[in-house]
Amino acid sequence: MTTLVLGHLVLDEIHSYDGNVYRSPGGITFPLTAFCAMTETGDSLRPVFPYGVDAAGVMQTLAAEYPEIDPRYCWEVDEENTRVRLFHTSASHYNTQLVRSLGPITWDRLSPVLSHADLVYLNMMTGHDISLETAARLRGEGRLVYIDLHMIAYRVHADGRREPAPSEHWRQWVRAADVLQCNEHEFAALIPGEADEQQRLRMVFEAGSPHLFVLTRGEAGADIYRAPDVHMHVPAIPAPRVVDPTGCGDAFGSTLAIGLARGHGLEQAAGRAARAASFVAGIPGSIGMRALREYLRGGAA
Repeated sequence: MTTLVLGHLVLDEIHSYDGNVYRSPGGITFPLTAFCAMTETGDSLRPVFPYGVDAAGVMQTLAAEYPEIDPRYCWEVDEENTRVRLFHTSASHYNTQLVRSLGPITWDRLSPVLSHADLVYLNMMTGHDISLETAARLRGEGRLVYIDLHMIAYRVHADGRREPAPSEHWRQWVRAADVLQCNEHEFAALIPGEADEQQRLRMVFEAGSPHLFVLTRGEAGADIYRAPDVHMHVPAIPAPRVVDPTGCGDAFGSTLAIGLARGHGLEQAAGRAARAASFVAGIPGSIGMRALREYLRGGAA
């Protein structure tokens, strides 16, 4: 199976729930390394994103530590890399500041490898990781397109502070994927107006007809909707010790995405996704993601 992983590599400064400050690769690093934990013989894992000159060492380390990654489609730009500061206020709630950001992944970078993909996983780490026009061209040829809307539902202030906010183009975004994901705070902000959650769910399915809509709820688990009134609840698996919840939603989504792309049942794929999220909550930043493969093997759904 060939998986394309789209989003921005981020250099994170995490003011974590446990009171410590961690600096580690973040952003697309979380789903990318989660995919590494689930590769099988014959799989091809192809990330497509730019990285800054100050992240060249990070890319070299990722390629060395994770031989599952095919780095040929990533490229260095003569700018500083995307950087974010995260401030956790609880085990599932945080505020962020965008320090700087690189530009979007362009169609000419993506198109040469898109036709080979069985799964396209896009996580909007900055909100402009790819353009809406490019996103609209992802579906087709039998591949599964999974989009974590994430920063689509945020506005960025002049000081870099980000807060949930409606998206003018939310309808176009929900049409771009087979499976959509966002957390409950993002979903509350995504669609303009005063609609309640059930109304917003109906609006999403009417606008885009996704196969599934994944709504993550932190310690309360997740709900996966086949229709506005048809869903499966996925209980959270508490981490033995919460160190840093950064990346939990990313690990959940990428693990779920590859399970669905392999044809696993929804309950099986979601159970493994919950385990991946629990693992990530117990490590600082993305440090230690290599151990996820063995963790999932030890208690795979």
